[in-house]
Amino acid sequence: MPDPDAVTALIDRIVAGACIPSRAERDDVRRELLTHFEEAATAHESVAYAIRRFGDEAMVIDSLRRVYRWEYLALYLAKVAASVIASFAVALLIVAAFNLRLELETEVWRLAPGFSRAAGLALAVTFGLIAAWEIVRHPFSARRAIVAAAAYAAVCGLMPLLVANSVRAFVVATGLVVLGCVCSRLPSRLLRWLLTFVAFAVAEYGVHAVLSVAFPPSRAAMAGAILVAVWASTVFILRFADAAFTQRFDAAPH
Repeated sequence: MPDPDAVTALIDRIVAGACIPSRAERDDVRRELLTHFEEAATAHESVAYAIRRFGDEAMVIDSLRRVYRWEYLALYLAKVAASVIASFAVALLIVAAFNLRLELETEVWRLAPGFSRAAGLALAVTFGLIAAWEIVRHPFSARRAIVAAAAYAAVCGLMPLLVANSVRAFVVATGLVVLGCVCSRLPSRLLRWLLTFVAFAVAEYGVHAVLSVAFPPSRAAMAGAILVAVWASTVFILRFADAAFTQRFDAAPH
């Protein structure tokens, strides 16, 4: 078939844009398209003519996306759920590590009294960061942003019914996520993480001061360090999940 590269490039763009979750289904679509072009080129002795008669590329991609949209949505939700579970698990491990204490008299390891509050705030920050990640993730999607914001608002509204005094944690967590997102825009990685740590520590100190709760600067610094560690681990997990999800749609033939 003359000029096979033009057909291959067109098929690659269609398969990549269609977002077909299954590799086997992507290969099936690729074979069907290739067969179509081979037959059309044989009949008209022109690949260019076959491509012109094929139709609008964007419309074909959109049609395929509609066919596989539920499979794509299920896989995407699974990716988000896995990110939430992994991020929560790591956040709890980080908070537990910072709050683990050895009682010398009994030689028993125990969690510090403030563990439950610190864990609740860390989980709220983690969930807020995941929601913000989905809202601003490239390429921007208004539908995805609305769903992510609505999910975060729903959790904020439902948690007080399940956990007492959780409203304060989500209010503080929302402010911390905003601060973290602002700091993440800085070009220098060192400056970005340093200012994130300072912002979290100052915010924690300020919240306790407003509530008239004794919270010395040393504890504020530790709280800032915990939150930065939670933030960094969550960002790493989200990047890894996005990369794995993108590779799932690798359009290369297999």
